[in-house]
Amino acid sequence: MHSIKHILACIDAPDPDNFVMLIALSLMYPNAKIYVLLTSRPVNFRADRSTKLWDFDLESSLMAQQASALRIKNFLKHFGIEVIHVYDGGIAPRTLVPHWVHFQDYYKFLDNDPLKALRHSELDNQEDLIKIILGIIEAGEQVHVAVGGPMTGLDQLITRNPDIVEAFAEVHAMFATWGNVELMNFGGAPRGASQFNVACHPQAAYNILMGLGCPIYLMPTEVTRVANIAFETAQDLRAFLPKNDGCNALATLYALWYDAAVRPRQFTDPNEKLFIHDLVSAFSLNKSTRELIYDVVPIVVDAVPHLAKDRSEWGTVMMRKVEEPGNIFSATGLKEGGAKIYLDTLQKLLDV
Repeated sequence: MHSIKHILACIDAPDPDNFVMLIALSLMYPNAKIYVLLTSRPVNFRADRSTKLWDFDLESSLMAQQASALRIKNFLKHFGIEVIHVYDGGIAPRTLVPHWVHFQDYYKFLDNDPLKALRHSELDNQEDLIKIILGIIEAGEQVHVAVGGPMTGLDQLITRNPDIVEAFAEVHAMFATWGNVELMNFGGAPRGASQFNVACHPQAAYNILMGLGCPIYLMPTEVTRVANIAFETAQDLRAFLPKNDGCNALATLYALWYDAAVRPRQFTDPNEKLFIHDLVSAFSLNKSTRELIYDVVPIVVDAVPHLAKDRSEWGTVMMRKVEEPGNIFSATGLKEGGAKIYLDTLQKLLDV
């Protein structure tokens, strides 16, 4: 587990699952160098319920990204984790979340110190991260990639300098769906077989899944939005979390997230739950943990719709099981007892 030396953690803002993924990676791989690449969702802080999804603005989106960078640096200190650099992972070009959902969320950053905001909200440049990865290649070492959001940041790095793909040992991503799980519903418009991280940037999804030759492990919706790893309320999550300063801060974040993004939907959909699921990429990265929790099969990706003529299918990954392994694998579900191992592993990780 400790042989991994470099981890590129590609996360998005603002849900706190991404911070849990960083915590998990840091605690599971204490000897690894972790490079945080932060992608922002497109948002519009002036939105109301009539604002269209495409009607976002750069200013709001940059503010959201910078606020999340500040939160990462401040928040992870509760777990004794020091994050000095957060690299610019760009802004995803699409979202499926109405902009009004995020308005309160971004401005309720009660854990952020406003006096430190200017300095700690600064994002480090992509080109600096590319230089680091090229240096890793020169040293004969590799980078393991964990993705908890859209592929925007990873795709931008590769587009700027495609030579960096030589560094990638594996990619593990919370990504795609087999189409068997009903996803979140916003005002009567369910996402269906479209998965959020794919739908936010289908073109980047296509470039990564169809363009990389290294092993890729997908953790689809069928293993992330599972009832027996979910929490009904923020209070239920608080009762589950260990009692320490870090988890107290984490419970506060999830309480804000629950009030802003989950609880309103529970009025119309009683099956809506609170999940800590972005860290599946960290669990997938660890071979022994992955094999204990998940059923994983080799797959082939036949298509990732990304052209304008296929826009009705954006957000989907056309994948199927195969007998002979290639370079892409996907979980199909949790093994018997996998949910308990998932929760036990999470609890032990956070008990610091």
